[in-house]
Amino acid sequence: MPGRLSIAEKQLQCSGVMMIPDYLTFIRFQDKRNILFFYIVTLVLLGFYWRNADFTLSLHDAGFIGGICALVFYNVIFDLKAYWAYKCVIKNIDFSYFKGRVCGPKEKLFSSPVIAGSLSFFIFVLFSAALIMLIAPAGAAIALVVSIPPVIYALFFVARHSYLKQMPTSVVEKVHYKNLSQYLLLSVVASAVLSLLTIIPLRDKAQFDLYGSYFTLKSIITMCILCAVVLSVNLLFLCFTKRYVFLGRLFLNEINLFFSPALPLRALHAKPLWQRLILLSLVEFFWVTFLSLMMMLSDIKIWFEVWFLLCYAPCLIYYYYHAYWRWHNDFMMSCDMYLRWDEIKKKSGLW
Repeated sequence: MPGRLSIAEKQLQCSGVMMIPDYLTFIRFQDKRNILFFYIVTLVLLGFYWRNADFTLSLHDAGFIGGICALVFYNVIFDLKAYWAYKCVIKNIDFSYFKGRVCGPKEKLFSSPVIAGSLSFFIFVLFSAALIMLIAPAGAAIALVVSIPPVIYALFFVARHSYLKQMPTSVVEKVHYKNLSQYLLLSVVASAVLSLLTIIPLRDKAQFDLYGSYFTLKSIITMCILCAVVLSVNLLFLCFTKRYVFLGRLFLNEINLFFSPALPLRALHAKPLWQRLILLSLVEFFWVTFLSLMMMLSDIKIWFEVWFLLCYAPCLIYYYYHAYWRWHNDFMMSCDMYLRWDEIKKKSGLW
C-alpha cells in the first residue's frame, strides 16, 4: 500500500552513527540469558508438576509434560517476530548476516507460533517418554529439567532464524489485533491451560477427592491455597515488559494506536497491590464457599479439572485485569516511542 514502508525500508531509513554488534555476536550474548530463562521456567513448572505427582513419573505423564513444554515454547515465540521487528527497525544490530536469505512459504507456515507450538508438542512428548522409559522414575524428573531447556532453545533458535528471514515482507495490510482484550485473551487461555496441566496430578490424591465433602472448612481452604499458589506463579511471569513487543507490532502494522484506548477498573487499579490481593482473597474464599455449598446441595460429582477451573475463576479474572493494566502501560510507552520515530532516527541506537 502507498505510504506504508516495509521493515527493510524502515531499517534503511535509520543510518547508524556508532559501532553496532553483528547479529551472531549479539545472540551469543543474549542467548546466555535465554537459556538461563528456559532453565528457570522449566524448573518451576516441571518442579510443581513433579511435586504434585508425589515425586514420581510414569509414561502416563509424558503427554502432560509435553503439553507444558509446548506451551512454554509457544509463549516464548508468540511475540518473537514483533521483538525482532523492533530490533530491525531501530537498527542497533547489524543484520547483514541475513542478506540474500529468503524464507520459503513452507518454512513460514511451519514457523507460525500455533503450528510450531503444536509440532513441538509431539517432540516433547516423545522426548519425555524416552527419558521416563530409560531412566528410573526418581531420576527422570531431574533428567527432564536438565535436558528439556536445550531442546526448547534449539526450537527457539530455528524459529528466530526463520522470523528474521521474514522481516522484509512482514508488514501486514490489516491489523491482527483490534484491541488489547483480543490480544490478552490468548494469554489468559494459555495461562489457564498451563496451570491446569501443572496441577493435574492432584486429581489422583485423596485430599482432592472432595465428593461428599465439598462443604468443609478443610476443603475450602485447600482449594483457596491451591488457587493462590497458581495465581502467584502466573503473576510472576507478568513481570516482563511488553513495550518493545508492542513497538514491534506497531512497526509491523499488526496493531494500531487505538489498540488500548482506556484503562479498565481505574479505581481498583489505583489501589496498592497488597490491597487488591486482600480483596481478591476475600472474594476467592466466599466464591469457593458458595460453590462448595452448591455442590453439597446438588450432590453431584464433577471432574477435578472442572472443579479447579470453577474455583479459580476469580483469580483468572484478576489475572486478566492485572495483565491488562501492566500491558496497557507498556503500550502507552510503545506509542510514545513510535510517535517520536523521527527523534529515534536521529539518535540511532538510543533504544
